[in-house]
Amino acid sequence: MESIHITKMDSKGRILIPNHIRENLGIEMGMEMVLIPEHDGSHIKMLPLMKEKTAKLRFLIKDVPGSLATVANFLSENKFNIIMSESKTLQKSKLAEWDVIIDMSQAKGGIDKLRDKISEIGVIKNVVVIK
Repeated sequence: MESIHITKMDSKGRILIPNHIRENLGIEMGMEMVLIPEHDGSHIKMLPLMKEKTAKLRFLIKDVPGSLATVANFLSENKFNIIMSESKTLQKSKLAEWDVIIDMSQAKGGIDKLRDKISEIGVIKNVVVIK
């Protein structure tokens, strides 16, 4: 039971993460966190976005069947693990946008490798690293 801690939310919606947990997970002040609620509303997952290990990307891709799967397969083959994503059509049958948060800890070469190989994928029109 040592790993279980009960904490309270304050009036501003803030939750205290005990110091020893922050140290163990490498969480630092100002670090961004991803909160993912379970569909049934029973709990949330909290994932820290670690510097040099995670990245936020925005892909502009052709809006054709299979284009999103092509990019996802590329990320998977190069050991970029998708933590979270959201896609939307900008121009039907022409252009879509895919925002992705990736874990790069297993990828060799990190974001530079991604940029070097991205031109190999014909469905990608542009990719931007967001903050």
